[in-house]
Amino acid sequence: MARHPQRSRRRADARQARAAGNDPSGRLAGDVPTDPRISEPATAGPIPRLMMLSHLYESAPGLEAALKNHTLLAEEATIWPLLRRFLLAHAPSGGAALPGAIGDTLAAVANDLELGDRYMSRIGSTGNTGLWLGANKAAADLVIVAHMDRPTFKVRSETDGILYPICANRFPSGRYEVAAKALRFDSGELKAGARGRLISDRQGGNDHLRFEATEGALCWRDLITMDVEPVLDGSTIRGTGLDNCLGVMTTLGAAAILRVIEPALIAANKRCLFVFSDQEEGNPESFFGHGAARLAHALPPPAIGCIVVDAQSTGDETNVTIGHGAAHGSVSAWGRGSVVPPNALALAADLAAEVNAAHPDTVQLNTGYLSRSDDVALARWAQVLAMIGPPMSNAHTGDESASLADLPRSIRWLAHFVAAAIGLSDEIRQQYQL
Repeated sequence: MARHPQRSRRRADARQARAAGNDPSGRLAGDVPTDPRISEPATAGPIPRLMMLSHLYESAPGLEAALKNHTLLAEEATIWPLLRRFLLAHAPSGGAALPGAIGDTLAAVANDLELGDRYMSRIGSTGNTGLWLGANKAAADLVIVAHMDRPTFKVRSETDGILYPICANRFPSGRYEVAAKALRFDSGELKAGARGRLISDRQGGNDHLRFEATEGALCWRDLITMDVEPVLDGSTIRGTGLDNCLGVMTTLGAAAILRVIEPALIAANKRCLFVFSDQEEGNPESFFGHGAARLAHALPPPAIGCIVVDAQSTGDETNVTIGHGAAHGSVSAWGRGSVVPPNALALAADLAAEVNAAHPDTVQLNTGYLSRSDDVALARWAQVLAMIGPPMSNAHTGDESASLADLPRSIRWLAHFVAAAIGLSDEIRQQYQL
C-alpha cells in the first residue's frame, strides 16, 4: 500500500515534538498516560521485588505479628490434638453437618480458636457450615471452601453386606481390607450403628465391596466410612480422613490468624466467608461437589473470587512432595476441571517467592496433575483464584499419609494468600487487577 505524504509528515512532526519533551496530544513529558476506555489510570510500575510482603503487612496491621506468634504456627505440636479430633469425627458424605458429626467438632474447635462468635452451624439449606470475618454485608468478597466429608459407601444389600461407592473408589487392585463404621441418624444425632471391616476386591475391572460387622448390625440406610485410628509417628501422620481434614484444619487455622486483621477488613468493607462443604465426594463419572453447587445457588457470587482448600495427592504426575509445604495448584484434572486466571497465578508465583525466601518450604507450586474438587461447581459461580492444600499420599484408603510439618506451613500460606487476594493493599490490588 502506498504511504500518504501528509500522514508521514505529521508522524515525523510528532516524533520531533516528543523528542523535545512535548507531546502533541497535550500531555506534558513525564505524565502517566491514560486511556479513556480504562476505568483507572495506568500505574507507574510494578511493585519492586521483595516489597510485596511490606505492602501486605502495612495494609493488614497485626498480620505479621500473628504469623510469628500464633500458637498454631509457633508450636507445631498444638495442631495434632485438633487434627486428631477431626480425624475421629463422623464425616459421611451427605451427613457431615448433622448433630453428632464433624460439624459439631468444627464448632468446638472454632470456639477453642476464639472464632466461636463467627461460626455458622448451617448456611441455609446447603448442608454446609462456615464462619465469616470482616464487614457484615450480604455478599462476601472472597469465599474459601474446604470440604469436610469423606469417601462414603451405601448399602446395596443389607443381608449380604454388599456396598456401592458414592465417591471415587481408589482402593488398590486385589483384596483390600480396612476398618469401617456404619453411620445412621438415630434419636436426633448421627451415630455409629455398627463397626467392622470394609472389604474391597478389585479383579479384572470388576469391583466388589462389602461390609462385615463385628459390632452391631448393618442397616440398609447406613452410610459406611473408613474408621482407622490416626497415628502420629514423628512428623508423619497415618490413617484415613486426611482427605480432607488437612484442608479443614488449614482453613480453620488461617481464619484464626486472619481474625487479627478484622478491623482492617471492616474499614475496607471487605468480607471473607470460610465454608466447610458437604458432599464434595461423589462419583467422578457423574456429578460431585453438591454442597458447593448448593452454596452457589444460595448466595450472591463473591466480588473477587473463590479459593478451594483440599489436600493434594503426590505421585508420578505431580511435582508436589510431602514435607515441603503447602501445594498450590492452578489447573485441575489437566483442564477438565477449573483453570485459575493468569493474574491470580502471577500473584501466587510472586508471593510464593517472597514467602519462601522468608520462610523456606512454605509453599510449592503444583505444575502437575491435581484432582478435581469443589472447584468444578464453584468455577461456574465465580473465578477460582487458587487451589491450596497440604500434600498427602494414598487418598481414599486406610493408609493415607501426610506430614504434620506441612500443616502450619499451609496455614501460613493460606493466610498470606487470602490477605493479598482480598485487596487490602491498593498496590497489590492494582498490580494484579484483583
